[in-house]
Amino acid sequence: MSIILFKHPWLIALILLLLLSATAVGLYAAFRHYTLQATQNVKTYTATYNRPIQFSGIQSAETTQSFYYDARMGSIHDWYSAEGKMIKKDQPLFEYYNKTLEQQLTAVRKHLNTLDSHQHRQNFLNMHTYLEQEYDRIQLGLRTQVFSMSEGIVHIIDKHPSKKNQLFAQIHSSKRIIKAYISETELKQLKLNQSVEIKTKTTEQFKGKILSISHYPDVTKSETNKSYYEVQISTNGVIPVGTHFQITIPTHLITLPKDVLYDKNAILIKRNEQMVKRIIKYHEKSGMVIISEGLLPGEKVIAQPKNFTLN
Repeated sequence: MSIILFKHPWLIALILLLLLSATAVGLYAAFRHYTLQATQNVKTYTATYNRPIQFSGIQSAETTQSFYYDARMGSIHDWYSAEGKMIKKDQPLFEYYNKTLEQQLTAVRKHLNTLDSHQHRQNFLNMHTYLEQEYDRIQLGLRTQVFSMSEGIVHIIDKHPSKKNQLFAQIHSSKRIIKAYISETELKQLKLNQSVEIKTKTTEQFKGKILSISHYPDVTKSETNKSYYEVQISTNGVIPVGTHFQITIPTHLITLPKDVLYDKNAILIKRNEQMVKRIIKYHEKSGMVIISEGLLPGEKVIAQPKNFTLN
């Protein structure tokens, strides 16, 4: 036999190749069996996006100029525009007329007439001058016109208000927005130009984007111990003012327990019965990691991955 092998060295090489192949197949089978067992027995979390942010909003004018009754100015005497009419900036809207000042004017005029008819009126020149100046001053406040500070559509709530600080008129800009209020706990998840999904009660749907976020709370509710901030969102301008919307902001964040971290910036994914290292971007909050990049919904994340060593 040894003679045959010596005479045919290629036969020796063939036998060695077969032996090495068999060994490699055996090692692969053993390794695969170990990998299957290892990954089948580990605890995993299934990645899912966090619950979307949802809140309500209302179709509104982008800007509104409001007018409150000031009894010190008198009563509303004349209107220079009408309900639903367009008004330009710096155009007069209405006029106050002060009857109290009218009575004062009448009294001052009587005093002046008395002085004018007095036979020694030269002795009362200073008094006459003072009364004339007082007459002019009072007359200036008799009528007070109030002007529009911006272009818009007039909305008259009460033509003849009588209560102090009563809202009686508004000018609404023709441009429309959605106004909403978001709680302080959700505020950090919003950003300018962020896309939102908008739905009406009639199931009409369209997309918008966040135009502005207030830096200061507009409402504070004692029952919830939370502050709420005004958010303005782009809208469909043909929808009537006062229409209510359900607004949804999809989130692409995934929250998992902190024990999924393999090292400072990586986790282990279970894929095809293998463990795969994945680099992620995240921040920590209350013992959880909130992942913004590097993980997709449906992927299996291995818990306590530091118990495993990758080759």
